[in-house]
Amino acid sequence: MKKLFVFLFLFCSIISSFAGTVIKLGSIAPSGSLWDIKLKEIASEWKNITNGEVQLKLYMGGTVGDEDNMIRAMKVGGLNACAITAQGMKDIASDTFAMCLPYIVKDDDEFEYVFDKVKGDFEQALDKQGFVTLGWAMTGWVNFFSRDPVVSPEDLKKEKIAIDTDSRLSKIWTELGFRAIPLSFNDLVASLYSGMIDTIYVTPLAASAMGIMKTAPHMCDYKIAPVYCAVIVEKKAWNRVPAKYREPLKEKTAEIAGEFYDIIKVDEAKAIEVMKKNGLQIHEVSDSVAQEWQKLSIDGSDAFSRELISKDLYDKIISIVNEYRKK
Repeated sequence: MKKLFVFLFLFCSIISSFAGTVIKLGSIAPSGSLWDIKLKEIASEWKNITNGEVQLKLYMGGTVGDEDNMIRAMKVGGLNACAITAQGMKDIASDTFAMCLPYIVKDDDEFEYVFDKVKGDFEQALDKQGFVTLGWAMTGWVNFFSRDPVVSPEDLKKEKIAIDTDSRLSKIWTELGFRAIPLSFNDLVASLYSGMIDTIYVTPLAASAMGIMKTAPHMCDYKIAPVYCAVIVEKKAWNRVPAKYREPLKEKTAEIAGEFYDIIKVDEAKAIEVMKKNGLQIHEVSDSVAQEWQKLSIDGSDAFSRELISKDLYDKIISIVNEYRKK
């Protein structure tokens, strides 16, 4: 039924006519989530800025499928835009995933400093594939949540860890000696319950929303990588927007997207406290073990630059990180 719905949606979207300029935007974020609230705010602002000439129509909660489906829908005109994670963006332009590599950056300040210097590279990579970037949002950091305590890389090697279905990532994790199980995000909870996997890496806020405490009650208190998202629109659709509105719409979208992280940090702190009351055990990582995780990142750098990220961009990021840490 889901496949049938997606097919009918795409078919109807392709043959439908537009009243004014309608930009159809998809997101896997559920209704009622922060993304839902903020995207509705963006849609309202677009309507106000253009006096109703340009409307943003939202398809939330994975209505059009997962991020792979949304990308395909944009390519055939079923969708025009999406709010998409770096995990999804890498299937459009793999270099956009560069800041998500494990242990490249270690905190918010470091991320902000580096990201500010490389987001132009990301936008250029998306532009080459036919997409305009309207705004970026930082949405947190991923940690390991596991059935048994995971503190060191050796602990993780004993676990069956869920990873993205991208075959390139599977190859890298396996190369580094881990038992990687490719799974879609929607299958994580069921796979934890069934024992198919033992460990996942998600943000604490996502872990709370997924309700995984009974199955994965251990959290490694060492940030793996930042999670960032973008609102992107297909160029042909963007060019339908009257030129006088493009810059104001882009500025307002970027402004609202930029508000995400401050709100998320408050919500995430509350979520962690609730999870602790419900049995979450948080395991700290010593400086010596942190160095083991850092070494893992260095060991995987060749594989990541060979399979996923351009060597030039990887080297640029490392150079900027080193520059920041010398300040």
